[in-house]
Amino acid sequence: MKVSNILICTFVSILVTSCAKKNLPIINNEPISETEQLSLLKQQTETNDPYVVDAKNQLIRFVGDKNFDNYIIKQGILNCKGNNNLSSCVLNFYLNELYKLKYHVQLKKVVEENQAEHNMELSKIKATENNIKSYCQYSADFVAAIYTKDNARITQYFRPQFRMSEQDISSLKAKITKDDYSYFLINENPSILQEMKVDYVEKCLDDPKNNIINYFNIFR
Repeated sequence: MKVSNILICTFVSILVTSCAKKNLPIINNEPISETEQLSLLKQQTETNDPYVVDAKNQLIRFVGDKNFDNYIIKQGILNCKGNNNLSSCVLNFYLNELYKLKYHVQLKKVVEENQAEHNMELSKIKATENNIKSYCQYSADFVAAIYTKDNARITQYFRPQFRMSEQDISSLKAKITKDDYSYFLINENPSILQEMKVDYVEKCLDDPKNNIINYFNIFR
């Protein structure tokens, strides 16, 4: 074989080999995973940009750190790839997500409050003669418990009975403890407390709406 033919064959062989290598899949140029894309996006936008970092941290407090990356990928943060202003795009993404979540939290709170009010309304009892008599007596006992500082009974029995919060109880106590004269009479003669309860029931039966404690949260 001529030397020229050998050189041509060799040259062709090199070209074929080179072409074959170019046609093989190159791992480094394969599409990277969404997780890797997100990691790169974070590096590009969080370096020296405290606003992006702060917005991200606020969003993490809502979403939780554990599923944060999956959440923001699902919500579309990778759409910012290729944006001419990456940091601005990512910042707007975080702020929009924060706004949506805060809105949903507030909406959920309103719904829960309305449901609680609805449930309370359904649980109210009819203002029958017997119910009025019972709650007038309960109210007299409740007031007596405050005078005698029977806190255990107030907390365990009267608070759920009258559907009152701690703040409601504190307000009622503050109102009753201003009655220094009644405290003086009870201290001087504890048996007078029973007479005071009888008087309270009589007054209550004449005007239940103003004397039954927490009347409008108990009766329809």
